[in-house]
Amino acid sequence: MALALDLEFDPGVATYVERPRTLLVRGRDVELCFWISRKCGTESFIVFRRQAAATVPALRAEQQFCAELMEASQRAGLDLAIRKLQSILAARVANATRLELLPYVQAARRSRGISVFIDAVMTHMRRHPVSSFHAIETSLRPTFDWRDIRSATCLLVHRGDLAINFNERLRTSSSVTLGANQ
Repeated sequence: MALALDLEFDPGVATYVERPRTLLVRGRDVELCFWISRKCGTESFIVFRRQAAATVPALRAEQQFCAELMEASQRAGLDLAIRKLQSILAARVANATRLELLPYVQAARRSRGISVFIDAVMTHMRRHPVSSFHAIETSLRPTFDWRDIRSATCLLVHRGDLAINFNERLRTSSSVTLGANQ
């Protein structure tokens, strides 16, 4: 789920598919976790490998298996990245933040009037390029319900139009800035 959240909130990802295919390594099928299509036109795959036991033989065996997996991907013409548990654990706070944003993003996608809220949030952000959830919601409160504004703000973060620091725990005081797409 952590990898899916990472991909879901990557504005450079056009689409991704879970468990798209397998690769044959040492006579057995290794299931790839994700196929990713990026907006720039590139495609790649991710496989998740659990950490080997912390012994020298186990680590060497895992390194050898990963090397064979990469060779199999090259033979198949695939761009493959291997992700390990450590990288997922290192992104715990970012994953928690993404998980907190997701219900708002989903609500925004279902909202019929979301474009009005998006326009209001972007108008605020153009006037105040560094803001916070609280400041955005407070400035627009006389006209709109804070939940609609929060949903629009989260959707804009999801799209890359606005940016937050995913490595900090999410609060109403969290800094919101114009994103790379602006």
